[in-house]
Amino acid sequence: MSTPAEDKDLEEYLRRKSALSLGYKKIYIEAPPEELDRAITARARRALRWLVPGVLSLLIALGLVVGINVGVDRLVTVSVKAEKNAVRIKAEREKQIAEERARQPVAVVIDASNIEAQAQKDAIERAEDQKIWLEKIEELRKAGKTKEADIETQIFNEKYGRPR
Repeated sequence: MSTPAEDKDLEEYLRRKSALSLGYKKIYIEAPPEELDRAITARARRALRWLVPGVLSLLIALGLVVGINVGVDRLVTVSVKAEKNAVRIKAEREKQIAEERARQPVAVVIDASNIEAQAQKDAIERAEDQKIWLEKIEELRKAGKTKEADIETQIFNEKYGRPR
């Protein structure tokens, strides 16, 4: 057991009013040395001096990356939509043109001058052929080959539609 004097000493010690506590206060200071404190503070200030510009540059870089990413994504999306629309419009236009062509009447242009010229040419050639053939038949009759002349005359009449 402790005596009341020891209890009093303990109470003074705990309140830091004892001779021992007062001695520690004079000898031991609860603060770092001034030089160490100044060195740490200077380093902290130097570090903080670059912290704000570093954070700002980081924020700017992140903003640029996100902005470019969003911009490129939108550009790609718009480009893909535009290409799909262009393909769809082209297909619709081709379909519309095909439908219009199907509705239009078919027209045939005939150059009458060429047809008439060809018909005249054919008629002249036919007339010349007929004339030559008739002359051949006449020569056969003059030569006394009446049977052959009659056969040729029959063929001639069948071809050119003359009666016998």
